[in-house]
Amino acid sequence: MKIGLFFGSFNPIHNGHIGIAREVLKQSDIDHIWMVLSPKSPDKEEVLSKEDRNELMKSALISEKEITVSTIEFDMKTPNYTYQTLIKISKSYPDDKFIIIMGEDNYKNLSKWKESNYILDNYEILVYPRKSKSKNKNYFSGRLFNISSSMVREKIARKEDISCLVPINVMKEISKKNYYSK
Repeated sequence: MKIGLFFGSFNPIHNGHIGIAREVLKQSDIDHIWMVLSPKSPDKEEVLSKEDRNELMKSALISEKEITVSTIEFDMKTPNYTYQTLIKISKSYPDDKFIIIMGEDNYKNLSKWKESNYILDNYEILVYPRKSKSKNKNYFSGRLFNISSSMVREKIARKEDISCLVPINVMKEISKKNYYSK
């Protein structure tokens, strides 16, 4: 089976994340996408616990048959790096082929990642463009989503409507538990 690995802190998950995953499934021969939830990003401030983000993701993906949340990094030592997760996944699922899905911003900085050569030498990478279409063979085309998790958090903090940015289940949970409003 071909599985796309979409890594992120998903803080919170939003319609752009889900839209990207759907576009990849539509445009590629990938069978399934695992949204690999990072418990703590090495370069980002933790706003919501990994458990709370996992619950939001499960709620967001409840009707998605080919997209699921992976918490494989939850029991790994921190700091954890992408190459370590890839080694663990590949050993655990030796019969599957894994393709990394990442945004253009991460792809441009990949050379700075720990063991980036291992990643480049062993895994195909599909890049989602952030601002414009690209002819680069690693990039896939599709709808551009002008949404970020930080945008969602900022709108919540300002008490602005986020109904067009996140799935309804996520919006209800965020409101009910008063996430990101401080």
